[in-house]
Amino acid sequence: MHSPLVRRRALVYPDYGVFQIIDCEHPEPDALLPGFNASSVGERSVYLRSFQTNVLVRLDLESWETEPAEPGRVWESAHTASTTLPSGVIGVSEMTTGTQENLLTLPTPARYRIRLSHRNRRFVGRAYEALFSQFEDTDDPGFTAAQRDLEGREQYLAQFWPEPRWHRGDAHSLQTTPGTRG
Repeated sequence: MHSPLVRRRALVYPDYGVFQIIDCEHPEPDALLPGFNASSVGERSVYLRSFQTNVLVRLDLESWETEPAEPGRVWESAHTASTTLPSGVIGVSEMTTGTQENLLTLPTPARYRIRLSHRNRRFVGRAYEALFSQFEDTDDPGFTAAQRDLEGREQYLAQFWPEPRWHRGDAHSLQTTPGTRG
C-alpha cells in the first residue's frame, strides 16, 4: 500500500459552523455554503460544515501521487470532487477568525481530485450542546475544561491527488495576469 507524499494536521475553528480550504494565492471563495451537507466544492475552494461553532476541529491534509485507498469505516462519510488549485499552496479560512496559510504545498499547480471525509461531527455537536445543561455559565472552569476536552475529536480528512486527465503542460492555463480572473 502506498502512503501520502505529505501529511499535515491543523486545529481549525469552525466559525459559524464552517471553514474553508483555499488556495493561498487565490483565496476568493467560490464554493456555495454547504447548507445541511457536510461539504461543498467550488472551482477553487471547498467548504466543510460542522454541527457546532465553538470547539476546535482537527483537519488532516494529505497530498498523494495517485488516488489513495478509501479511508475505511472509521470515517462516517467520504465525498470526492475536483477543484483547481492555481498555486498548489493550501490554507484554511476560518471566516471572521482569519486564515491559516501554507498548511500544505502540493507538488504542482493543477486540477486535483479531493476526497473529503469526516467523523465525530454529530458526537461533538451533541456533546457541546449538552454542556449548556450541565453548567450554568460558560465562564465556569468546568465548562471550559469540558469544551477543551472535545477539541480535535471532530475530525476531517482532505486527500488531494492530481486529476487523472490533467497534464503538467496545462499549468500555464492556471496563470492569471493582474486585473483578470483565471
